Amino acid sequence: MLTVFLKIAAIFAMTAIGFIASKTGVLPAESKKYLSNLLLFITSPCMIIGSMTSQTLDAHTFELMIQIVAGSFIFFLAAMAVSFLIVKLMRCDRDDAGVLMVIITAVNTGFMGFPVTKAIFGNTYFFLMVIQNIVLNIYLYSMMVYQMNYGFRKKEGIKGMLMPMLNMCTYALIIGLVLMLLKVRLPDILADFINTIGDATIPVSMIVVGVQLSESSIRKMLTNKRLITASLCNVILIPVLTFLAVNWLPLAPESKLILIFAAAFPCAVVSTAIALKENRNAALMAEGVAMTTLLSMGTLPVAAILLMQLYL
Repeated sequence: MLTVFLKIAAIFAMTAIGFIASKTGVLPAESKKYLSNLLLFITSPCMIIGSMTSQTLDAHTFELMIQIVAGSFIFFLAAMAVSFLIVKLMRCDRDDAGVLMVIITAVNTGFMGFPVTKAIFGNTYFFLMVIQNIVLNIYLYSMMVYQMNYGFRKKEGIKGMLMPMLNMCTYALIIGLVLMLLKVRLPDILADFINTIGDATIPVSMIVVGVQLSESSIRKMLTNKRLITASLCNVILIPVLTFLAVNWLPLAPESKLILIFAAAFPCAVVSTAIALKENRNAALMAEGVAMTTLLSMGTLPVAAILLMQLYL
């Protein structure tokens, strides 16, 4: 238990480094864009390929993949329904309703989920989080767009939804799946090279989260009761409901752990960029990302320790 706590503390210490570096000017505002590009185009794809090529695609692994994909689709549909009910109860303005629904529903299993899962649970569980991320991307660029535009007319063609999903991480996933299916083993020198670059994802991603937090006003966020309610639902209510639902299902322990742990992550960072693109309340969206991220520093360690006790 102490080991898990120390690992999580070390990861969030990297977030503090990003926060301080941004506040002191060591990392200027534009650095977030370049660090994010480093993650999306280089380190994360390497981490994905390195993880997938180290796995053996046997019957058990295939069963876990199916359980994670099906479970993740059900999770997002259920979380969207819960978010709709909560926003209705809060009687939100039309301009903010969709954004608050996204704050409740969306999870950051990419930027935060990848490094945290690998650091705490190891390569096998990281691989399963990558599989969960397939469904997350489908949600982010299709279901979430319509959710965010609740109360507004939204016309989005299939091409408009599919194009954002075709990114370097998706290509890395496809390459990894092909190599797994063909049972190709990379030469040790190439595997070490890819894994070394991929390992940079952990510190870089958490530094980016710290830079993101430095741009938000905590004092302003604490005056918005609806934002606080939505954020607490994201990091407490949704994970608890997910646990209550998943724990009793006839799933493998690995699948249960990943589905519940994925639900415990804060709101996805990319949702702010999508809010800007959709001309929704991007400022509120950014505050939701910041608020849920801050709250998750307290809830994620608890979730990780409980899941280790239950399923490992």
